[in-house]
Amino acid sequence: MERQVEKVIISRLAKWRSVALLGSRQVGKSYLLKKILKRHNGAILSFDDPLERVEAAKDPLRYLEHWYQPGRYLFIDEAAKVPEIFSAVKILIDRYDPEPTGICLANSGNYLLLRRIKESLAGRVSLLPIYPLSWQELAGEKQTPGLFAIINNNIPAEISPPVSPVETNRLREERILWGGYPTPCLVTDRDARIIWSSDYVRTYILPIVVEQFNIRDVAAFEQAAQVLFAQNAQFINSSRLAQLIGVSQPTASNYTYQLKAMMVIELVNVFLRNPAKRLVKQPKLYVTDPLLLHQPLGTGFSLQSAATRGQIGRIYESFIFSEIKKTLVNYDIHAESFTWRTQDKAEVDIVLSTTDGLIPFEVKWSTEPSRRDASGLHSFLSCYPEIKNGYIIYPGEKIIKITEKVFAVPDWWLFGC
Repeated sequence: MERQVEKVIISRLAKWRSVALLGSRQVGKSYLLKKILKRHNGAILSFDDPLERVEAAKDPLRYLEHWYQPGRYLFIDEAAKVPEIFSAVKILIDRYDPEPTGICLANSGNYLLLRRIKESLAGRVSLLPIYPLSWQELAGEKQTPGLFAIINNNIPAEISPPVSPVETNRLREERILWGGYPTPCLVTDRDARIIWSSDYVRTYILPIVVEQFNIRDVAAFEQAAQVLFAQNAQFINSSRLAQLIGVSQPTASNYTYQLKAMMVIELVNVFLRNPAKRLVKQPKLYVTDPLLLHQPLGTGFSLQSAATRGQIGRIYESFIFSEIKKTLVNYDIHAESFTWRTQDKAEVDIVLSTTDGLIPFEVKWSTEPSRRDASGLHSFLSCYPEIKNGYIIYPGEKIIKITEKVFAVPDWWLFGC
């Protein structure tokens, strides 16, 4: 399968002195590097191999010089397992400055990689987040994402779905249930998918967290992960989290930071620029892949069950947030993500800050969005009158003008599916 982010990696390598890939476990960072080298000249070094680690640590610069050739890629996987390599990479980058070196670093845990970059390679590396597969990638690239039309303030009067509504609904349900991690979403066996989801934290996250953060109470961390996943699409309070997990507030904050460093959750800050109203200050938590939500929320991996339990709205909101992030990265569009909520509980789910301005989004699991659904958007727009429009993202078929400044846009159109 073609990953859209491959083109972004190659583009960054052509423009920047070096690149580092950041992502959660099992998103396919190593696969991407190997796939690029099938079509481009270069070498990949993996420090998963203990013999390779020993060899690299003896004389890091000589080791890199043996492998590095200008004009060819050099990919270093699990780079943080040999801390000495970063000083050698710095020497190579500076030697060829300002030319791009074609060096790309990746690692299973983002914390150590970022720490080594901060210590040795600050200002020399372009950081590129890698997310699970997007809805558009798995559905097949049907059309340009409508998100770009919104960014450019160019909303079409009519849109045509590339597939039938029945097929769109099926594809949407697949992604909300099984997410975008390559292994579970590319197999068809339901039980295998559920087992993979159940084992993900213990098998892929816990070993890295124990190694990099010296976690001692493994059971408490696993419980904390499930509690945090259950807080998806909610504003979080560290003291409340500590009570739910049964640990001290500093420990709860540490667990939150560690899961954030592993890129399985994201904390989205409230947009506070020139506030005209009193705003809440707590960040909003999103789980970066919907597959990880169903076990802690007890949905039985069923959207009908999630709806019955009153959880489908939060799951859908998290899904939309992650698809927006994937779309921006896959097309190399820079934008910052925020949320917004006043003390009076007027709320906008997602606020994108782009080079062209602010774009507020409300996410609704409803095929019939109403004026009532636009109340938070109107509150936000009244605080920032320079913003042209606000948008409700919904699982429907057409663009609907809700009010003079609020439009409802289908999710499939937004992501080019």
